[in-house]
Amino acid sequence: MKHFTLPNGLDVFVKEDHARKVATIQIWVKVGSADEELSELGISHLIEHMAFKGTEKRGVGQIASELEALGGETNAYTSWDETVFHVTVPSTGVSQGLDILTDAVFRPSIDPDELNKEKQVVIEEILEGEERPERKASKLLFHTAYEVSPYKYPIIGYKDVVAGFTRDNIIQFRKKWYVPENMFMVIVGDIDPNQVRTDLEKYTADLKQTGFFRPPRPSEPVQKEIRGAVLRDRNSRETRLYVAFHIPSLSSPDVNAIDLMADILGARDSSRLVQTLKKDKGLVNSISAYALTPKKPGLFAISATLDGKNLETVTKGIMEEVAKLQKQPPSAEELDRAKTHIESQHIYARETVQGMARSIGSFEADLGDASYEEKYLNLNRLITPEQISATAKKYLTPPNVTVTVLIPEDVEQDFQIEKLTGVVKHFGASQTAQTAAAGKEAAAIVRTFPNGLKVVLQPDNSNPAVSFRIAMMGGKRFETKETEGIMNFISQMLDKGTSKMSEQEIAQKVEDMGGRLNGFSGYDSFGVYATFFSRNTDEGLEMLARIYTDPAFPEDKLERERNLIINRIKTEPDRPVQYTVNVLNQTVFKDHPYGFVKEGTLATVAGFTADDLKQTYERFAVPANTVITGVGALDPEKTMARIEQLFGKLEARQFVPPVVPAEEPIAKVRENVVQIPRAKAHIAIGFRGVSVSDEDRYPLEVLNNILAGQGGRLFLQLRDKESLAYVVTSFVRPAVEPGLFGLYIATEPSKADTALKGLFRELEQVKSQPVNGAELERSITNLIGNHLISLQSSWNRAENSALNTLYGLGYDYDKEYIAKVSKVTSDDVMRVARKYLELDHCAIVKIMPEKDA
Repeated sequence: MKHFTLPNGLDVFVKEDHARKVATIQIWVKVGSADEELSELGISHLIEHMAFKGTEKRGVGQIASELEALGGETNAYTSWDETVFHVTVPSTGVSQGLDILTDAVFRPSIDPDELNKEKQVVIEEILEGEERPERKASKLLFHTAYEVSPYKYPIIGYKDVVAGFTRDNIIQFRKKWYVPENMFMVIVGDIDPNQVRTDLEKYTADLKQTGFFRPPRPSEPVQKEIRGAVLRDRNSRETRLYVAFHIPSLSSPDVNAIDLMADILGARDSSRLVQTLKKDKGLVNSISAYALTPKKPGLFAISATLDGKNLETVTKGIMEEVAKLQKQPPSAEELDRAKTHIESQHIYARETVQGMARSIGSFEADLGDASYEEKYLNLNRLITPEQISATAKKYLTPPNVTVTVLIPEDVEQDFQIEKLTGVVKHFGASQTAQTAAAGKEAAAIVRTFPNGLKVVLQPDNSNPAVSFRIAMMGGKRFETKETEGIMNFISQMLDKGTSKMSEQEIAQKVEDMGGRLNGFSGYDSFGVYATFFSRNTDEGLEMLARIYTDPAFPEDKLERERNLIINRIKTEPDRPVQYTVNVLNQTVFKDHPYGFVKEGTLATVAGFTADDLKQTYERFAVPANTVITGVGALDPEKTMARIEQLFGKLEARQFVPPVVPAEEPIAKVRENVVQIPRAKAHIAIGFRGVSVSDEDRYPLEVLNNILAGQGGRLFLQLRDKESLAYVVTSFVRPAVEPGLFGLYIATEPSKADTALKGLFRELEQVKSQPVNGAELERSITNLIGNHLISLQSSWNRAENSALNTLYGLGYDYDKEYIAKVSKVTSDDVMRVARKYLELDHCAIVKIMPEKDA
């Protein structure tokens, strides 16, 4: 598969398959119903309907007739997370197909008459769905299982909302989301990649980058009590039961075990629930289990159709089979059948170009890795029976369970949902104890070697992967005006070769181990991180040791990376959100290196030599300034011994950190106005914040959560009510030294002054009026939930453990963080708002359009 990026920022993935004389062309837009505001529910689906209803150069019906003339077909679909448009054509019609699809998706005319017709079509679809028991049952499940996540709403939307959509609503939504940075294309089949690229450069030449910013979605809090709901339906002839559990998203390291768990329980005729409750006992008409793992945390659902009188018996039977899987791992043979079944689904999907393209697109959209399918299948092959049981204990346990029932109007008149939630609750206590016991087995071990190097290892056998991070104090904080950007340059070069391994050899080795490896650099630290299959732990550590002790900084790779960094510096204004934040940093931190741009300046980057990088690296890469963390399926004692062999005998050298210039308080308002060729105004306000160890960190982060996000005050007031913003948010960035609290808004230039006043008004309000209890509780719950969600992967946990250890907070600081956030009061929030958000002592940045633009 080949990947290239067009000048407008549109990513394209091309896979040649000359076995079939056809090709499929897909455009993926990374927006779905979960990105819609309440007033927009259903608009993504309606836009999908409008895609082939005429463009600026093709009239209504012309697209269909042209495709039919090519012998092709077209379709589209909408999900929670994406909207996808595709055409499939004979290979002789690829160029015409590219022309038609790009024209349809990028330049629809949105004819008012056609819009009204499609609105009626969608409304009829909604009404039809309300008559179909299976859709009503599904709708009931998601609305009950989710409290906050937009996954609770139907993708198709609601009748009254859809009926109110105007042509302007469609245009504004497309203007925000249908931009090259938020889209990509997949082309698979009998094609010439070079010709595809030439054609696409021609057909998309009018598209421009927009500085796209993706607003965050609200996060679903941890479920703390069993939920249940029942709905009586006059159209149903049989009862429909769902027993569902919250599970993580596709990015979780547990996803392979979860998928296999679903297969074992209810994806095949020989699966346990089918065999027991349908074939052996005849209690259900149908039963299945599936894992829904979209871009954000999903559901593990067991669904059954049955006679209403069997509801309690079947619910108990489901939970008994779950408990058996938790207590006794499946046999190797049973697990192998599940692995084969899942692999077969992927293999058979490859029989069509559409199937191949959909796999590429799904993994790219949800994971950012178009080639992940092989990695997924490799991980599947490594899952053990014990991991299946551990995963069942981790997720399929009350209170993390929702039970819903759709029942015919005249059946079981005395039925109450509490009967089933009571059955489910019975299976909670023992499993919780087992999970707690399992947690005790996975204790972390911590060592400091005689040379000063610290190591933290945290075993987690839920997935056959392991992540390591080597972190050192450094980053922007230890740069000067003459060395601005050197830490970033070093981090970009760490995987480019050692004295004994070339860049290509390192890359191939990483791929052979099913892993990934990169350097990193931030405000206060830099280093290297990696993840591998756990069976390659020793090899992975060997390679990391070579990179840590012997980076080569080869001249040819240095010049290539220098050019890439310089290009990024030159194009910084093309990313207006990050550009605005960079200018804000420079304005808040006039003398402190926190004000530097991570990439550096054109002058500094142009002047760095290989010796500069090597000498700087050797100064900081000493054991006394280094922390190594490992998280995943590792034997802690054995792994610690291996790390000691590789790192423990390195020379002990004293580390003397550079003196960092002090930053004076902001004595009066600092205003910085920059003009760039942009259509929008970007405004930011910045205040000096807190350090990572400051007790004020916790109420300040709660305050930020109150202001930020789609449910925050800034969004609800300045965007929803006053229509002042395209994007508005706040952010907090504690650092080793006091960091930044900021606000950001993107607006029309004519509204810039009003928008700035609106930001200040919201700050005055949070300083003068206490936060009410419900808002405080929502923010604390959301903050903790987001934190827990961020700690799912071994990759993220290794990072957290390393940086928390490096910064003196302790490897297990996450528990302390959650506990202290939980105790924040309304008075605490008002106190820190008054202490830090001094409106006469702030920085204001305005990124405005050039006057002649």
